[in-house]
Amino acid sequence: MVPLSNLSPRIKVFPYYYHHNVTGAMNECYLRAGAAQRLVQAAGKLPKGLHFLVLDGWRPYEVQKALYDMTKEAFEKKGMSEDEVRREISKFVAYPSDDADAPSPHMTGGAVDLTIAGADGWLDMGTGFDEFTEKARTDWYETAKALSEAERAVRDNRRLLKQAMTEAGFRSYDEEWWHFDYGNIPWGKATNQVAIYKGVKQVSIY
Repeated sequence: MVPLSNLSPRIKVFPYYYHHNVTGAMNECYLRAGAAQRLVQAAGKLPKGLHFLVLDGWRPYEVQKALYDMTKEAFEKKGMSEDEVRREISKFVAYPSDDADAPSPHMTGGAVDLTIAGADGWLDMGTGFDEFTEKARTDWYETAKALSEAERAVRDNRRLLKQAMTEAGFRSYDEEWWHFDYGNIPWGKATNQVAIYKGVKQVSIY
């Protein structure tokens, strides 16, 4: 696993779940070496003055379970039925697994959550990170009609993020503009390739 905080001057980290006191979260973001290398390539495609801000990468089982439970509770509080909760949560948070052969995407170290930032802060992406709504869909602003000037700027920001990441070999996730995969099972299914990475239960840094 490669820590991302000193990987490139064009990549900064803000370990979102650590700063929000999620059980088991660490004050660093990690990716597999191959995914980290591609992240550097993607960052190099950004216009001058902009950089990636990584919010999450490798995620241990303890964190995945905590996020799953929190999200499930939030949907239940909205008065959703059990079937509705199950359907909605499957879009946004993978079921926690401690099986290295059947891991959640982030447990592989091949999934990364990120945005783009500049001198004035985070670019406007239309929703917050982990805002589980229809507008969080990666291409929502591509299909919406009669966009305002501000909404067109959001659309262009998402385009920039998606283009930089996919050109570097990552797979974009339809339901979350911030989530990208490389080398894990979702990436393999989307690209008709065999997954490279299994789950990692404990980080090993070099």
